[in-house]
Amino acid sequence: MKKKIKVAIELTLNKMPEPMLRFMSHLFSFLKRILSLIYKKSGTGVLGIKLCDFIITRCNGNRFIEFELSNICNAQCVFCPYPDMLRTDKKFMNMSSEVLDNVLSKIKYFNSTLVSFTPTTGDTLLHPEWNLYILKVLQEKQVAGGTMFTNAIKLDEENRTKFMEIINSKNGHKLSELYFSVGGLDKTTYQSLYKVDRFDLVVNNIQELLKLLKQNNQTTGVHIHVKLLKDSKFNLQEALKIFNPFSYPFVYFSHSNLYYSNDQYTRNALIEYLDEPFNQKHKACAYLQKTRFAADGSVWADGCVISEMPNDTSLKLGEIDEEWSKIEDERNRIIGSWEQNQEIPLPCQGCTVYRPR
Repeated sequence: MKKKIKVAIELTLNKMPEPMLRFMSHLFSFLKRILSLIYKKSGTGVLGIKLCDFIITRCNGNRFIEFELSNICNAQCVFCPYPDMLRTDKKFMNMSSEVLDNVLSKIKYFNSTLVSFTPTTGDTLLHPEWNLYILKVLQEKQVAGGTMFTNAIKLDEENRTKFMEIINSKNGHKLSELYFSVGGLDKTTYQSLYKVDRFDLVVNNIQELLKLLKQNNQTTGVHIHVKLLKDSKFNLQEALKIFNPFSYPFVYFSHSNLYYSNDQYTRNALIEYLDEPFNQKHKACAYLQKTRFAADGSVWADGCVISEMPNDTSLKLGEIDEEWSKIEDERNRIIGSWEQNQEIPLPCQGCTVYRPR
């Protein structure tokens, strides 16, 4: 029955226009805050909080902001273009405070937006002041909520403490969800997919954070996304046993046994790829309405892992110090060229992430 209810909710949300999805996200975020206060006092309301997490996650929409605090990574995943980018002249760096201030000056052009601290390539925890940057973004009144994605390799004791400080801060409720990407449920799979030997470290890091969250009666949703090799199957009970031995209530699992690609993507024999969902793409991709503020101060119309390919700037909108109207003009030009002339940007050609707007 639970599965049927979830499917019904998801189908309903998928039919909603973007403004309604934003309203639903704000409504259930507010409801979760109320239920979280009750939970911290009495330990009740777990199912209600889980329902809120489910709905909030599926109300992200297509217009949220991606913050790339760092484009440096500590893994070389076979499903990511990062290893190919390392062989280009791309500059790998952390976002400076000057770039952050320029980005925040542009936040006024967004309304009640969701912010995702998820780089196209890189890991946010590699920025030495990632927590201070996140706190500064969350205090902006235009920012309604935030999420974060990391591979958890740097989720050490110091960074776990920083997470708890963010969650307990004045605007900590805005960071309602954390996403961890892990390679399989064993060391061999992890090393095959991520090309580094960090499985035991990642398991310990996630376990320790979940223990901290439970000890402090927190209700932050933790999503663990498990990457799988070709022909592998996901075992939920095994995943719970490995990552959540302390039974933190608000842990959610998802998995990938099919991966995104495009015509330029270097495919790997270890994994299986999604088929292209549409033979013809008359409408531009909805993800072009997202905005990514890159670590180097550039601004991009994208929000998926294959939207920036090596040596290609098709989806770049401009620089953060330019007038916002000029940046939006470039976004409209890209969308217009696609829909009027079928001039599809290089990363979008043959892309299996495509969603018509």
